Amino acid sequence: MVFTQKQKVLTILAMGLFLLCILYPAYGQTEDYSGGGSLDEATLFMEAQKNYREGNYSQAARNFEKLLQDGTRNGILYYNLGNSYFKMGMLGKAILSYRLAELYLPRDEDLNANLRYARQLTKDKIEAKQLVPFLKRFCFWYSKLNITELFIVFLIAHALFWLIAMIRIVWRKEYLNFIFLITLAAVVILGFSLALKLYYYSYGIDGVVVAKDITVRSGNGITNTALFQLHDGAECKITRQEGDWLKIELADGKKGWIEGRWAGKCQVDSWPPPSDLQ
Repeated sequence: MVFTQKQKVLTILAMGLFLLCILYPAYGQTEDYSGGGSLDEATLFMEAQKNYREGNYSQAARNFEKLLQDGTRNGILYYNLGNSYFKMGMLGKAILSYRLAELYLPRDEDLNANLRYARQLTKDKIEAKQLVPFLKRFCFWYSKLNITELFIVFLIAHALFWLIAMIRIVWRKEYLNFIFLITLAAVVILGFSLALKLYYYSYGIDGVVVAKDITVRSGNGITNTALFQLHDGAECKITRQEGDWLKIELADGKKGWIEGRWAGKCQVDSWPPPSDLQ
């Protein structure tokens, strides 16, 4: 099949329009991480920041919690809430808030530094078990991008793949075959990374102890054998839930059951836990 120059130009324009139609909806649906919202939300957020600067950390935490209860979700809010908890000596809730902020702001240096420092102050010195160390070490985008960003990158790679595939129909050039294979590999790798990230965020749930100390038991009941103690800020992997009890696994392989009210889940929709500030 032979294309005229005019047909080639029209084909490329059609491909560009196709690419724009794919990318624009995703761009329009990206989350705002800057702390934006309605006027009332912005006023309450600024009031909370003022409380924090004045050293009224409990009131600042209440205001940040109120924003969360009203449905506001972004990394800046969780980060500031974590700082308020930290100043109040509530190490577990501070670490939980920082972990939630990580879901939105994985590359924030201040956040990462505060989280590392808070972990150093925990009595148990236990971090959550890393389920995908290979991806975090060699596939930098897995840990450096949040889910929304990774999805957009995957969508761009997917659109480019189909764009190159259609261009190859018009121009049969050898170098296009090479580009086609590269984009195909990118789509497969990014798609696999995104699927794993979604899976572990949905099912590989991390937990943080938010009480001064708790007892880990052999079963999901207060009468079961006490195995060991965990303290404020200890991190674990939540593998199962039965009623008000959670089955957990530590990074060193220890397992047991704890009461769910003493641990916060590193899932945005599970926040906030019952507040100690009211």
